Amino acid sequence: MYSLYYSPGSCSLIVHALLEELGVPFELKLVDKKNGDYRAVNPKGKVPAIATPDGVLTECVAIVQYLCDKHDTAHRWLAPPGTWQRAKTLEQVATLATEVHPLFNRFFHEDDFSADPVVRAGVKARGTEKMLEYFRGEDARLAQPWWSGGDSISVADLYFMVIARWGRWLDPPANEMRNIRPFYERVIARPAVARAFAREGIKPFGTS
Repeated sequence: MYSLYYSPGSCSLIVHALLEELGVPFELKLVDKKNGDYRAVNPKGKVPAIATPDGVLTECVAIVQYLCDKHDTAHRWLAPPGTWQRAKTLEQVATLATEVHPLFNRFFHEDDFSADPVVRAGVKARGTEKMLEYFRGEDARLAQPWWSGGDSISVADLYFMVIARWGRWLDPPANEMRNIRPFYERVIARPAVARAFAREGIKPFGTS
C-alpha cells in the first residue's frame, strides 16, 4: 500500500485525485511542515511525497508517471511509453510544473524572495499580473471539454484543475472564468476527485 504525504489543497491533490481514480490502496499522511521530522521522508521538506514498495518518490511529474505506469493498464490517464500522445501530455504537465506553478510562489510566498516589504509587494504584484495573463489566455483557447485537448481526461487535466483552484484567489477567479469553469466543474464532479476533496476537507470554490 502507498502512503501519500500531503497538505490540503496543495499540489499533492493532483496525486491524491489520481490515486482515487486508479482505485489503488493508499493511506494519507498529513504533513506538518513546521515539524522537521518530515525531512526524514523528503529532505526537500515539500509535498507531495509518496512511500512506495520501491522507496520514497517526490515531485508530481515523477509520481504521476510512476503510478500510471504501474496501475493504468488501459492508458486512460497517460499514453504508453514511446508514443507522441504521452510525450505531449508530459509536456503539458512539465509546463504547469516549471512555468505556471512557480508564479504562485510569487503570489503566496513572496516573502521567500526578499526581506524588503516593498520588493515583496512588487514580486506579488508582478506574479499576479503574470497569472492573470496566463489564465485569460487559457480561458480564451479552451474550447474542448478537457484542458489537455484530448478526447478524454488525462493527468494534465488533474494538474490544471488544481492550478485553476489556486487561481480562485485572483480577481477575477480563474476557476470562474467563462471557459475554465465548465472544465473545472467537469473534473470536480468526478466521484474520485470529489472523494479527494472531501478527504482533504477542502472546497472547490471560494477563499474560505
